[in-house]
Amino acid sequence: MDFILSCIEANREIYKLLNDKENLRDKCEIGFGGDISLRGDLEAEAIFVKHLSKFGQIYSEESGFIGEGKDIVVIDPIDGSKNFASNIPYFGSSAALKRDGKTVGAVVANFAAGCMYIKTESCFERLSFLQNKREKIISSPLHGIGIFEKAYSSGELSLKLCQSSLKYRSMGALALSLALSHEVDFVLFHGAIREFDIAAGWYMSEDLYRFENKNLLLVSKDKGIFDKIHNFIMELSI
Repeated sequence: MDFILSCIEANREIYKLLNDKENLRDKCEIGFGGDISLRGDLEAEAIFVKHLSKFGQIYSEESGFIGEGKDIVVIDPIDGSKNFASNIPYFGSSAALKRDGKTVGAVVANFAAGCMYIKTESCFERLSFLQNKREKIISSPLHGIGIFEKAYSSGELSLKLCQSSLKYRSMGALALSLALSHEVDFVLFHGAIREFDIAAGWYMSEDLYRFENKNLLLVSKDKGIFDKIHNFIMELSI
């Protein structure tokens, strides 16, 4: 798929940029999504625009809508910008191609770990930046840990998870966490849901148990864990 190949090229260029160039953590103006953009965000966005604008109109967290076209390319140039700015090794990027309102291909990069998650209608793979090695993504056994993004926004739900011995981490990069949903026990998010945060990662979890409302996402590969957390959400009317 040409879109996937172009995403890979763009992410390789951004990966090199982040490892070679200084001053990428400098703050710039407030971006379209409402957060302060870093210089790295804007330079990564420019790389994505260069590689992906031929596939349709780009919708970016930093600049909003760019260009034109029938299809929509939804991007988050640096997913987990605050982690990147603070040298916390959990940040990446996300890009999804939407055709007639449906996602048909997506790539989520983990720049800190040096790999990309690639999904189309026919494959779901992990690709290493350094070794050019591909491996098929399958749901791994339960390991006793989930991810709760923005856990600080829901103290009651956090308490429910704690009381039920459902351990989690709050990582700070939603698209990347959703791309990992086959490898952790669950992924939970409570907060304002923006398309450029979830378009790629949500597509990667489409074969798992999922729940979504206007301000919450829940994904799990395990029916028992999914039902337990979903019941908490219903009890708390979140």
